[in-house]
Amino acid sequence: MSITKERLHAPPSDTDVSGEVLGSLINMAGRQRMLSQRIALKAMLAFQQFDGALAIARDTLRTFADTHTVLVQGRDGLPGLFSPALREAFHGGEHVARKITDFIALASTAIDAIGRASPAAEDALKALIGSVDPLLMHLHAVTAVYEQESRRIARAQKKEQRDLIERISSIAKEAHIVSFNGQIVASRSDVTGREFAVVAGVMTGITKELEAVVNAFVKKTSAA
Repeated sequence: MSITKERLHAPPSDTDVSGEVLGSLINMAGRQRMLSQRIALKAMLAFQQFDGALAIARDTLRTFADTHTVLVQGRDGLPGLFSPALREAFHGGEHVARKITDFIALASTAIDAIGRASPAAEDALKALIGSVDPLLMHLHAVTAVYEQESRRIARAQKKEQRDLIERISSIAKEAHIVSFNGQIVASRSDVTGREFAVVAGVMTGITKELEAVVNAFVKKTSAA
């Protein structure tokens, strides 16, 4: 694989993940708790033959399964498991990703059995309902990891911004000194010196603009 292709397929670094994306991931992870409860509730109502409950149970299960895939694998601008902490949360010692997959299979079995009025439907439903509370604890823990990662990345991004500001400020100061010294040298020279003075003047203007940009950026990030 070429270096270009490796870069295209590499997971994003922490600071590449925007606050908007992190907010979406937190909302999706938190919504999984509600969806898991809704699946069990609608399956129970479907077993009791409430109108429309079976269709809602199936639709909710599809949403739950699709959201899980997006969180783990990424899609539509969402990065998947972009950090070691998230990979540990899903694939570490608690095996949360596998437990979510098992819940999806259990729910699918129960809903299908209810839809077919199978004699096994009641036992499948009991197994599904019994799995909800343990899964909720894992889903809550995963959401907490997303929130922790959001705070950590926000701190890292602010530090990166501060470092960038300091670097630009340092460059601007050095450029200002160079242009000032150039003007002094030009004032002691002949025609060539006067031409150099024009260049030094332009450079002075650029450094002033650069300083203005830095100051504006500092004010904006401080207010954020």
